[in-house]
Amino acid sequence: MSSNQYAQFSGVPMSSNDIDDLLTSQGYGILSLCREGTPYSIPISFGYDGEDIYFGLLEDGPEPTKFAFIDDGATARLLVTDIRGRFDWRSIAITGPVEELDPDDPDWEHFIDTLAENAWFMRAFEHSDAIESIQGWKLQTDEL
Repeated sequence: MSSNQYAQFSGVPMSSNDIDDLLTSQGYGILSLCREGTPYSIPISFGYDGEDIYFGLLEDGPEPTKFAFIDDGATARLLVTDIRGRFDWRSIAITGPVEELDPDDPDWEHFIDTLAENAWFMRAFEHSDAIESIQGWKLQTDEL
């Protein structure tokens, strides 16, 4: 029990084990990017390997906005929440640089396996034709 009488409103810090559990079990969140002072947020499905966050982005039209906002080395923030009730919620914000992954790199298979482990849509998705047009990304944790 927290000594903070307002903890039910403001929350209490999560343990490392609880953070790992949420990232492993949730598999989706809101990725926020910024370009020239303009914010952009999108829901993503992600995989977590115990250290880094992996996610894929699909081209969704002739000029997909998300690709105008994300660059290799850019800083991004991922917000992951688990809200079950008014006083029963958890959230994590992860900030760090994103790294574009190369499909020809041997680590690409780790990317796909990590998504298959705990991303929300990847098991069915990986068998579709869309997997061929996915761009893979890794979010490294600088701030948690």
